[in-house]
Amino acid sequence: MSEPWASLYRQVWDDLVRYIDRRIWDPERAQELAQETFIRALREEETPDSPRAWLFTVAANLARDEA
Repeated sequence: MSEPWASLYRQVWDDLVRYIDRRIWDPERAQELAQETFIRALREEETPDSPRAWLFTVAANLARDEA
């Protein structure tokens, strides 16, 4: 994991899991979906202009698909 993503991971992980959990009400699955969010981020060829917003958008889409 590149340093910018690793730093962002440390900064947003708890917030991202909490955000997903509030949408699906399953803490364990929320962690899995947060992991999937970062997997998708690492597969991106270019870093988005606003990585935090991008992560939360991906997480919202995953949570919606889960519901």
